[in-house]
Amino acid sequence: MKKFLVLAAVICCTFGLFAKIGDPTPEIIQLTFGLGAADLNNENWNQLGLTVGADIDWNVWEKATTKAHDGSGKMYAGLDLAAQWWIPTKHADGFKRHMIMIPVQGNFMYLFDTTKMKGAGPLTAVGPWLSMGVGLNVFTGEDAKGDTDAEFAASFAWGIGAQLSFNNNWGLKAGFGGNAGGDTYFYHSHDYFMAEATYRF
Repeated sequence: MKKFLVLAAVICCTFGLFAKIGDPTPEIIQLTFGLGAADLNNENWNQLGLTVGADIDWNVWEKATTKAHDGSGKMYAGLDLAAQWWIPTKHADGFKRHMIMIPVQGNFMYLFDTTKMKGAGPLTAVGPWLSMGVGLNVFTGEDAKGDTDAEFAASFAWGIGAQLSFNNNWGLKAGFGGNAGGDTYFYHSHDYFMAEATYRF
């Protein structure tokens, strides 16, 4: 099942790359940066995270805007790239753990056009997104004596949420995500909520 989901992510990326053969330039290139919270009610050692990344998306289909609330908008497919650092927030027996995760994911997104909606203000588009792919993860541990150890693991990475786009190229992206599989001594499946600011070029 996990191999199938990873294959689906690869297909997602390929579809985005070749969807518009006549126009290979991506329509969306945006930087993302934000904060994450993970497993706050469990015994997770790394409950707070920082993330920075980039979304690169191609417009694969669109419905022209004619009036408000007509479902008009654009569908995108492409890449969702990020680097996450999950900070040690709990220690066990004096043992401190850092988690660096690099999810490389395919991305689908549909943004509804809100420019004709009354009261939308600076909001220009809003809609859901779904990402899935491979997580490249490095885990380092440090004990009370300062001795360190490190491990690498690959996992299935996923995310789902919503994107808001505003005037002047700024936006907000929020959603739930996680890593499954690839368990090591330092690491087990890691689910989180992430809120990010975005800026488009």
